[in-house]
Amino acid sequence: MKTVAKAVCCIALVIPSSGFADCVIGAKSKTTFSVLDSHTVILKGGYGPSIIVKTLSFVHTSSSLTVLKDDFCSSENAVLYIDGDVADAGQVTKID
Repeated sequence: MKTVAKAVCCIALVIPSSGFADCVIGAKSKTTFSVLDSHTVILKGGYGPSIIVKTLSFVHTSSSLTVLKDDFCSSENAVLYIDGDVADAGQVTKID
């Protein structure tokens, strides 16, 4: 019985963290970006809240950046174009 209880407890802890990805709408309306670190940018301007995008691709303050998708969620493929390379979104967060 203890094994079943432990299994149920483990599943209950995993479900809330894996089932909900943060999503953004209107990313193409953003007019500027700032670099937080070598893998994180903040998309600013336009309508709606600013957007933090973490990616595995490198980004620098002198990088050329284009938003490829207007609406996307965390772990989505091909959302940014950075210095000639397509970049996936690892984590996406809206800033109010």
